[in-house]
Amino acid sequence: MKDIEFLYLHQQDVIATGVDMAVAIESVEDAFRHHMAGKTLLPYKTVVDLGEIERGRGNAMPGYVGGDYEALGIKWIAGFPQNPRKHGLPRATGFFILNDSWNGLPLAVMDCTWLSALRTGAVTGAGAKLLARQDSESVAVIGAGVQGRTQLEALMVALPGIKTVRAYDINMETSKQFAIDMSAQFGIDVVAVDTAEEAVVDADIIVTVTVANEPIVKDTWLKPGSFFSAVGSYQEEEFEAVSNSDMIVVDDTETVLHRGTPIVALMLNDNMITRDRVIDFGDVLVGNVLGRTSDDQRIFYSPIGMGIHDICLCHKVYHAAVEKGVGTTLKLFGT
Repeated sequence: MKDIEFLYLHQQDVIATGVDMAVAIESVEDAFRHHMAGKTLLPYKTVVDLGEIERGRGNAMPGYVGGDYEALGIKWIAGFPQNPRKHGLPRATGFFILNDSWNGLPLAVMDCTWLSALRTGAVTGAGAKLLARQDSESVAVIGAGVQGRTQLEALMVALPGIKTVRAYDINMETSKQFAIDMSAQFGIDVVAVDTAEEAVVDADIIVTVTVANEPIVKDTWLKPGSFFSAVGSYQEEEFEAVSNSDMIVVDDTETVLHRGTPIVALMLNDNMITRDRVIDFGDVLVGNVLGRTSDDQRIFYSPIGMGIHDICLCHKVYHAAVEKGVGTTLKLFGT
């Protein structure tokens, strides 16, 4: 019997495929559309929690996307927040395994550390296209690490009219470097600020991407018409920042409730908001529910990520790699 071969892609191979943020946003939107059409399988994320703040956690995110993709896959990603400071290592490292959905054979194993950050940004970008004011010019970024960078990159693709960014991080040196790098990358005015309040007040778009488990953003700082994308896994804002919003949107309500820790799940479980106030983004994307209908609406968006997003993106990476001859072919069994 002939040995089974699969493609191995390390991070530089993945980057060499040319897949970028625009492709990532397209992949995320495709995943939502297939999900709404009933062409996906989305098991709940499995979390191996070793104490995320103090140590870290591993996330296993399996899924299937049919239709235009016909791909089966799983992302395994470990997030250890203390790595950069204590060990000089990335906060997150991950692999993705992509399988053929008809015979189950592995097609590719690839690094998804960079892809995961790209995809997380892309989910905010997809949301901003439909939920943010299209004339938005100012952005507040709370948490200026790798995820903060891809969040801004996605916003620049979705809303190219952005002109100013204020970045806040508990490590001032991190936010200063963010400002230097992002100013150079996008040619816009990016500044590091001393407080979260200074970043958020009067911002058209607010993004929080931290591991905080206590409120950072206050409700009174948020102006009418703002779009707030809360990307962290826990509570980064006051409960009132959610309940006083005109729209509350998540990527998938059942997934959020199963995860349990995002602020929308906390508020639903404690009857602080009712289920009918929470909208799934897929319904907005396919037109089942209206998105932004006025410039004064304040919209709270809390995407926690779905494995099917990664499947669609990694499927595109795999086919781009095959087309460009990128990667290393490996044997599964050997001789």
